[in-house]
Amino acid sequence: MPSRPRDDGLSEVVGFVLILGLIVVALSLYQVYGVPAAGREDEIAHMNAVKDRFVDYKIALDSLWVNSLNTTRSAEGVTLSTAFDLGTPGGSTQGGGVLSPVLAPIASGGTVSVNEHQDSLTITDTGVEKVVLAPMGEVAYESANNYWIRQRYVYQMGGLFLEQDSGTAIRLSPLVSVYNVNTGTEASPNYRLRVEIVAVQIFGSQGTGGQGVARVDTRLREGVTKVPPATAGTGEDITVTVNAHDEATAAAWRQAFIDAVEREGVDWGAGDGARPVRIVQAGSQASMTCRPDTGTEPDRIQYIDLDVTRVGLSVGLQQSIMA
Repeated sequence: MPSRPRDDGLSEVVGFVLILGLIVVALSLYQVYGVPAAGREDEIAHMNAVKDRFVDYKIALDSLWVNSLNTTRSAEGVTLSTAFDLGTPGGSTQGGGVLSPVLAPIASGGTVSVNEHQDSLTITDTGVEKVVLAPMGEVAYESANNYWIRQRYVYQMGGLFLEQDSGTAIRLSPLVSVYNVNTGTEASPNYRLRVEIVAVQIFGSQGTGGQGVARVDTRLREGVTKVPPATAGTGEDITVTVNAHDEATAAAWRQAFIDAVEREGVDWGAGDGARPVRIVQAGSQASMTCRPDTGTEPDRIQYIDLDVTRVGLSVGLQQSIMA
């Protein structure tokens, strides 16, 4: 006579399947939500580290040309090396068990480039070209983030710009100053507008990318010089024009000009009759025109003084190596 069916082992099998299902669901939820969150935090921290590295880079370069102007021993010819981490950690570590690669964020990468774009700067004295940087040059880092927004940091003309999909922002102001001085007396004032510019031009053309480390070698070229000063009087003007590679960069330069005049309390406008400073943007071009005030008021700007220092930097890159 056949034995009757029994369910003695069924509860253990069902329990094991339920536990296995819970584990799979938990791992899936972590992979969907936890891994991107961890990867986003890593990439945010890396972007902050890149920003700090560019700040250090700017300070070091400024010290080179400043020392060449104000000391008896020039720093011309000195090469400065700076290392940039191209990506987040983890790109070369795949061990540690079966689940570790699955539950760890994918390491991001990045690219360091020299003169990817050909932005130019022109300074004119009443229509006559005084200084031309064609191109100005740039050193840029562009991220290849997997979990956070794309970012591109650009060192250009002594300033630091941040390019994102939403636009371009200024992290460190370029080397442009605009301010008022009185070279006369209180009884007989002589107000002048001073335009001080350090025209930093970067030479080189190279790029390297990956997930390792890129070395940026920057040499201060010989010939750190002061351009003969210029003065604009009645009917004359000093114009600084930037031809950028896109409208977002031109808008950032327009804001840089605005920041330069507003921090010194200088009046400016965008209309044709704006004096002493007119700042406008037309497409991918931004310009700042400085001209004397009209009238006979004693506190009006009577002259525009232009002082330009030219600095050349040669930049080369070493191919990235794994960290």
